[in-house]
Amino acid sequence: MINVTEQVLRLGPLIVLLTTCFWLMIATSRTSSMIDGKAYGFAGNSRQQVAQGLFRLSVIGALGALIGYAAEIRWPILRPVGKLEWLHAVGLALALAGQFLTVFAQSSMGRRWRVGVPSAAPDALVTQGLFGVSRNPVFLGMLAMALGLALAVPSIAMIVCATAFWLACEIQVRDEERFLESAFTDQYVAYRSRVRRWF
Repeated sequence: MINVTEQVLRLGPLIVLLTTCFWLMIATSRTSSMIDGKAYGFAGNSRQQVAQGLFRLSVIGALGALIGYAAEIRWPILRPVGKLEWLHAVGLALALAGQFLTVFAQSSMGRRWRVGVPSAAPDALVTQGLFGVSRNPVFLGMLAMALGLALAVPSIAMIVCATAFWLACEIQVRDEERFLESAFTDQYVAYRSRVRRWF
């Protein structure tokens, strides 16, 4: 007989990551068509290339690790370091909460959503809603999801991927902050003084 809880804990993390990736690809494509341009814009500088590489490495690595986990591949790097079912459940719940925050925050940006540091600033600075509580609610949601996935499947591969994702976010957030300050000057400085980077 199939244990439903076990199946949810085995497949849930992969489904969360796949659906989030799918959502963000659609959102980026939709935004690109709304602005008659390219919403995906990692600049050519080395910091942006490092951030982009770390994002790709972490997402592709996590997809591979979660597929391996779901398929019950027993390689040591893919095997969870413990059998704490409650930790897996807490991790999956955190990943789902992070997914919700990511999608909700991204949706609230509308046509101002960008991936990477764009070549031109959006037409306005988003400071309302979740952005009135955190300057980076999309990244905050993604980081919660990465941590949740690493707790749901605490393998060496997932821990490495979550760490790489965190490093990419740290680089990206700082680059975006410099760009936004340059683009929106005093408005961004006032926003930064009133709203924290994370929470």
